[in-house]
Amino acid sequence: MRVLITGAGEVGFLIASELYADHDVTVIDRDAAACARLQNMDVKVLHGNSADARLLLEAEIKKADIVVAATGNDEVNVITCIIASHLGVRQTIARVSNPQYIDQPVQDRKEIGISYMICPELAMAEDMAKSLYFPSLLMNRDLAKGLVELIEFKVIREMNIEGPIENIRLPDNCRVVAINRAGEIFIPKEKDSVNINDHLLLLCDSQALPALKEMLHESRTSQRVMIVGGGMVGFYLASLLEKMGVDVRLIELDAERCGEIADKLSGTMILNGDGSDLALLKEEDAGKMDVVFAVTGLDDKNLLCSLLVKQLGARKILSRVNRSAYIKLFEMVGVDRAVSPGQVTADAVLQRVIGGEEVITLSDERMELVDFVVQPKAKIIGKTLSQELPHDSMAGMVIRDGVPTLPGGDFKAAVGDRIFVMSLPHAVSKVKKLFISR
Repeated sequence: MRVLITGAGEVGFLIASELYADHDVTVIDRDAAACARLQNMDVKVLHGNSADARLLLEAEIKKADIVVAATGNDEVNVITCIIASHLGVRQTIARVSNPQYIDQPVQDRKEIGISYMICPELAMAEDMAKSLYFPSLLMNRDLAKGLVELIEFKVIREMNIEGPIENIRLPDNCRVVAINRAGEIFIPKEKDSVNINDHLLLLCDSQALPALKEMLHESRTSQRVMIVGGGMVGFYLASLLEKMGVDVRLIELDAERCGEIADKLSGTMILNGDGSDLALLKEEDAGKMDVVFAVTGLDDKNLLCSLLVKQLGARKILSRVNRSAYIKLFEMVGVDRAVSPGQVTADAVLQRVIGGEEVITLSDERMELVDFVVQPKAKIIGKTLSQELPHDSMAGMVIRDGVPTLPGGDFKAAVGDRIFVMSLPHAVSKVKKLFISR
């Protein structure tokens, strides 16, 4: 597949890094430093303005299967996608932040030649809001256009699921596919046990999530929430939480911005002040909050705020991290979940680009989810999955005829099956060989 990406910033870089191993990727950016970051990838890099029609032709835009316009300029992204559509590119995706263009995280705009518009701020706010539905949630990724969910959560005592996996009565179509135990990640067997503080990765039929939350006693919704930062992410997040009936306090440094938000959000308490001011945080009972979201545009401000509210006793802390490379650092110092708008946006793009036949990297590149559609003449056809898959891999979910199902020990692959296999990195090449046509 030929993929053209315009913009080599955080979003473009992350998309390219996921796709270049298996696809023909070209990236355009006007920033020489951004282009230099791509040197270690097998991608074609063009230095220049992606709005330049001559440069787009040099990038062979007419031959592209997919164009992803991910620069920081909404208008350039929209124009790039419209041009690509007129030149016959079958799928175009534009990164867009202006609320005049988009009012939901992902929007279909095929009527103007754009397959999807994706808003980083809305996508991030929606991703963070999910933590209110599932308080112990660490990661939630839609797969197969929402049919399947990959989730990660921290095991707490109240869940009552310690012990052998074979004794845990999960809802139908839910399976534990990996365990992260104090940084050690492994594919579990039925005899393996789940411990308090483990991070469990599950593949689930999306319809089973309510039952899973009920089983884990995670159906409660956090009622006291503080948001630090009234930018686009903070505003969108507050508006989502208002609709959930949550008690929200929002702290914003800019007085004029406070007024703008107050005019639009009637159910949110707006506070003008510095979210890293310890006295203000104490005064507003930050330590008694169920969840604190630190979502200013500055990583250092978010980190300081997170550390302060953690010290004060806030139950859960989620922080915005503008560079995905810093996610691990934030979580090492006690942030329950660090979320990068670039990573959330890249994930949303990749879900619409890959559509199967892809490897999704997880847990700091220590675990991979192989997503393949079984093609005619593939080696796996008619074979029992459990017997053919290599050690350190597991078939977590199969979509057959549009229906998600857990593959049992005697499940045999058929043409058209979409199979999700969780694997340690060293076993991925062996997994992929099973899906290659004979």
